[in-house]
Amino acid sequence: MVEPEANRARVAEQYEGLRTEASQALYQGQLARAYELFDQAYGLAVSDGDSNLIDLAYCNRAVVAARTGRARDMIPHLQEILLRTTDPQVARLSAYNLALVYDRPDGYRKSLFYARISLRYANELDDPAQRASSINQIGNILCAMSQFESALEHFRQAEEILADEVSPSKAIVLDNLGYCLTVLGEYSAGFGYLFRSLRMLRRLGAHLYETEPSLALCFAYLHIGRPEQAARHGARALDLAEEAADPKNAKLALLLLGEAYKMAGNLDVAHECFTLLQETFYPEMPEVPGMLFGLDVCKMINLRA
Repeated sequence: MVEPEANRARVAEQYEGLRTEASQALYQGQLARAYELFDQAYGLAVSDGDSNLIDLAYCNRAVVAARTGRARDMIPHLQEILLRTTDPQVARLSAYNLALVYDRPDGYRKSLFYARISLRYANELDDPAQRASSINQIGNILCAMSQFESALEHFRQAEEILADEVSPSKAIVLDNLGYCLTVLGEYSAGFGYLFRSLRMLRRLGAHLYETEPSLALCFAYLHIGRPEQAARHGARALDLAEEAADPKNAKLALLLLGEAYKMAGNLDVAHECFTLLQETFYPEMPEVPGMLFGLDVCKMINLRA
C-alpha cells in the first residue's frame, strides 16, 4: 500500500512537471498545448485535495483560457477565489485573470480595476516579473481606451523593471512601447522598439508572439506612406494569426493588408483582402469591401482595442 505522504509527494512531483511543461509551452506561444497541460495539472491538484494548490492550478489554467477567449464562464469562480484566498500569489493571479477576461470594449473599467488589484498583490509579493506583468496589463487597458500617453508611462515602467531580461514578456512590453509611440507620431523611436521586439522573439524561438509586433509594423509603415513594407509585415501577421487560430488578429491583418495594397495602387489584391475579411467576419454585410475603399483604415482602428 502506498503511504499517503508518498502518494502526495508523487502527485506534487507530477504536478510540478506538468506546470513546468505548460509554462514552457506558454513561453513559446503554444496556447492550446499550454491549456491542455495546465488542465492536467488542475486535475492532479483536485485529486491531491490541497485547496490552495487547486486555486493556483485553476488560475494558471485561466491565464491561457483568458488569452484564447474561453474564460468568461470562469469569472464567478475567479471572483470567489479572489475574495476568499489568503495567499497573495493566488490573489494576484486571480485578479490578473479577471483583468484579462474583462479586457474588451464593454469591460475596460472592470479590467482596469482588477489589474490594479493584481498590481497591489504583486507589490506585496515583491516579485519584479509579476509586478511588470500587472503594470503592462494596466497599460494594455489604457491603450485600448486610447489613453496613449498614460499607457506609454506604464509600458516604460514595465520596461525599466525588466531592463536586463530577455523573454517573450519583455518583447511584448517593447512591442507595446513601439505601438504607442507610433500612434503618438514618434515614428523613429516606435520603429526601434518594434524591431527590438521582433528580434528578441526570433532569438527566443517564440515566433507565435510575433503577430502583434508584425501588425504594429504594418500599421506604422502605413502611417509613413510605405505600403510595400506594410504589406510584407501584414502578410506575416496574417500567417501567424492563422497558425495560432487567432481571429482577432487575422481580422486586423486582412484589414491592414487591404489598406496597404490600396495605398500601393494594387486595387485588385486590396479588393481580395477586403472581400475575404467580409466573407469571413461579416458575412451578413456585403457592402464592407466597397465601404473600406472609401475610408482611411488607419484613422479608424486602434490595434489594441
